Amino acid sequence: MKNLAIKILTIGLTATLLAGCFTACKATATAGANAPQAKQEQAANENKGEKQVMGGWTIPESTEITEEHKKIYNNAISKYDGTGRGHEPVALLATQVVAGTNYCFYCKSTTESSHGPLESMIMYINVNPSGEADIIKTDRELIPGYGEAVGGWQYAKDTSITENVKKIMSKATETLTGATYEPVIYMGSQLVSGTNHMILCKMAPSVKELNGATSYVIVTVYENLEGKCEITETKDYKLGI
Repeated sequence: MKNLAIKILTIGLTATLLAGCFTACKATATAGANAPQAKQEQAANENKGEKQVMGGWTIPESTEITEEHKKIYNNAISKYDGTGRGHEPVALLATQVVAGTNYCFYCKSTTESSHGPLESMIMYINVNPSGEADIIKTDRELIPGYGEAVGGWQYAKDTSITENVKKIMSKATETLTGATYEPVIYMGSQLVSGTNHMILCKMAPSVKELNGATSYVIVTVYENLEGKCEITETKDYKLGI
């Protein structure tokens, strides 16, 4: 009888141990299966606040051209006979992280014709991981009807945002809602009954939740003979190669 009781107790303990092992193995297998998902969720949580998107363009707060930017520009145009030699970069519009870094520069002409300054252009330059710069695209179709003898647009000799340009934009946008326009480049003008001004601006939605969605817009402002200003046209400028 005593031996029977011992056998029953032994069987019970063995069953309990086996059940515990089975539960532990199942829990380990479940944890292992969920590990990749847990890592993905952790990575997603870490990237929630990240603003830089690989392959996307970043618009800088300051468009100022530095000495390093000038070196990049000169390095790139030195490989060509004509492209870029009659221009100089006056604003850094954006950068893009790729195999190295892409730069987008607004460039004004340093030479003139009988109609005034030659056309400005936007130039895209890639600096590869070795530090070598090369032109990958130029965009010259910025102002329609440039150079026409009568009533045509003229590119600006001075592309800086002067106090007068700021006043023109302020007057033109004083009743504007939904977006803010920050003038970056004074592109050109056209004499009519008054003056048309073309200005490259950073545009940002005025809604706080959308402040990160900054883009570039080419704004045409009509200034009449009495000095009243109004926006007559806006055209998105799409960054891209």
